[in-house]
Amino acid sequence: MHDHSRERGQSLPLVAASIMGLMCVAALAIDVGNWRYQQRLEQTAADSAALAGATELSYSTSLSSITSSAQTDAASNGFTNGSSGTTVTVNNPPQAGAYAGNTSAVEVIVSKPQPMHFSLFGGTTNVSARSVAMLTSANRNCIYALDSSSSAITLDGGTIDAPKCGIISNGGLLFNGSGTVDAASIGYAGSSATLNNTSFPGAQPKRAIAAADPCPTVSGCSYLTATPPTSGSCMSQTTFNSTSTITISPGKYCQQVLTEGGGAVVFSPGVYDFQAGFTNNNAPSMSGTGVTFYVQGGAFIVGSKTNVNLSAPTSGSTAGVLVYQPASNTSQFTLNGSSGGNWGGMIYLPGTTLIVDGGSITSSLLIVADDLLFNSTTNINVPTATLTGYSGHAVLAE
Repeated sequence: MHDHSRERGQSLPLVAASIMGLMCVAALAIDVGNWRYQQRLEQTAADSAALAGATELSYSTSLSSITSSAQTDAASNGFTNGSSGTTVTVNNPPQAGAYAGNTSAVEVIVSKPQPMHFSLFGGTTNVSARSVAMLTSANRNCIYALDSSSSAITLDGGTIDAPKCGIISNGGLLFNGSGTVDAASIGYAGSSATLNNTSFPGAQPKRAIAAADPCPTVSGCSYLTATPPTSGSCMSQTTFNSTSTITISPGKYCQQVLTEGGGAVVFSPGVYDFQAGFTNNNAPSMSGTGVTFYVQGGAFIVGSKTNVNLSAPTSGSTAGVLVYQPASNTSQFTLNGSSGGNWGGMIYLPGTTLIVDGGSITSSLLIVADDLLFNSTTNINVPTATLTGYSGHAVLAE
């Protein structure tokens, strides 16, 4: 008879070897899981840094400025260039991929050594993530309401026709009556959206992240923020009363400008510094090419039945900006039933409400206000969504 008791110890080395193998596999799995987790963190940092770098292109094409912006953003996400072996490489244009050589794109590579905690060999392995963002003017927002504390966009009937660009409210939406809103996107960051009897041929309203003020991305708007037109002597005439054509020259108006008498109002090209506001009492028309209205103080009011045909400069320091009202001026900007209104340029009212009470605004523009109030038969049309001096917004590309 065979004595099996003598074979009992022979299985122990096999079991030990198997356990050791399983432990090695488990250790490797833990390390790989940690590396993948760290890579996800790096990918988030790379994406955010690439967007920051691409956004910087709106202000500067200097690689040092772009790099600083991207690396600062990466550091805010826990990956500081030069710290603990971390490298945050920034390339403009990208050095590889589909956007290699594209000067409107920024490539960011985040890399950091990660320890091999459970490996038998110890040491580290390098984990990296790459992202590319680019500056684009496609699918931009063209109607902004910056107030986050209210229903920042109110439409009481009427229409908003902006099929090639988006609408964003940092607050809520209040759409009443039988209105129509046709836009490439409609977003609201507030807690509520009232959409009574409103039709949406294009995008449907959706919750969104609050939008930043787009002024810094428009060269003319950025210039006026940094360089307000406050110098020079006051213009002597501020009241214009005539039944014939009224021609107004650019300059600094220290008192309220008033036009009346029924004559057509013509603005000569240039920058108008309205320090105490402007009121047009029902002139049959207001026109001007290459004009910028800087409404430093007071209200801006256009009376009813006025045909408006105004356009911003296409070159120069204030290119693209038709109306600039600094945030310090909280007086309302009101268009009372102006018929056939063509406002060709950016309307920028960050500290107040834009009120359009009937009539229409047609433009290839950017409307930015604290709040927007469109009453009854108002029609807002943005047919082309183009704007001189607009450098675009940053989007992830790779």
